[in-house]
Amino acid sequence: MKIISIDSTTETEEEIAAFNALWNDENQVISQKTSGSTGTPKVIEIPKWKMKNSAKMTGEFFDLNNCKTALICLSPNYIGGKMMLVRSILYNLTLIVTNVTRNPLKNVTSEVDFAAMVPLQVETILEESPEKLNLIKYLIIGGAPVSDDLIQKISQYNCKAYSTFGMTETVSHIALRELKNIDEPYIAIGDTTLSLEDDCLVITNKALDIHQLKTNDIVELIDEKTFFWKGRADFVINSGGVKVHPEEVEQKIKNVLYSENFIISWLPDDKLGSKVVFIGENDLNTADIQDKIEKTVNKYEKPKAYYYISELIKTPSGKIDRIKTRAAIL
Repeated sequence: MKIISIDSTTETEEEIAAFNALWNDENQVISQKTSGSTGTPKVIEIPKWKMKNSAKMTGEFFDLNNCKTALICLSPNYIGGKMMLVRSILYNLTLIVTNVTRNPLKNVTSEVDFAAMVPLQVETILEESPEKLNLIKYLIIGGAPVSDDLIQKISQYNCKAYSTFGMTETVSHIALRELKNIDEPYIAIGDTTLSLEDDCLVITNKALDIHQLKTNDIVELIDEKTFFWKGRADFVINSGGVKVHPEEVEQKIKNVLYSENFIISWLPDDKLGSKVVFIGENDLNTADIQDKIEKTVNKYEKPKAYYYISELIKTPSGKIDRIKTRAAIL
């Protein structure tokens, strides 16, 4: 694997070198900390053969055998960054290394066959240098839900962008959603098959030694390979007997606030059991925010109260920590 450094830091280069050393040693597992988005982060041991098989699934989907370059702009400390390295090693891709920054394409001038980013990076590129997206052939976006607004913006460019679905336990993604319009479902890759239990997605994949893994993801299952994601069972709000999915409500609100600095959460309520509340950062506290939101969501989804804090609390991997953010208003 050839490495080209554009504006990477010494720290990033050392992290890549450290992973390469681990990958080539005699140990057959890699230690990885989970994201902690739904609880306390934990360290799990991932067999190298699983990482190889996961990389092959992605490689077959994007035909990486016929690609030459990959861009890494995610930290190798997390599974997304590690898997970009594994794919580059396995398919002998020239690896372009940039700093882990909001706009990793700032100094990129050559074409890139394959890249992975988080939504915040894509949003920043669209604001600062959107034409650079035309340099990328295939782009996968993970780590957080992709807003409808981002989908509409990115569909105007040449790169083929996909939202990923997966978790550390599944060794990166097991399904992809092409972001050509907001109505596209997720499609399972490789030999992944899907089923439902209690409205939650259940995953089976022989190549990854995953057998009937029940997730906390509530989905609308179309068939054994296709689904629409609705939200996490962990965060469902039962308000007066009506189930409200915070992620679905947030997706609607993002389209009118043009911001991701908020969450939909809940507080105890004597009549409803739980009431829907809005928690946003202070800069969202404007006179018309309630009117905008209530014109966008249905009557069950309308927040019964609005709270503002200086900053949403994040997990070590940069995701919003819903439990701690909710605790900040208690």
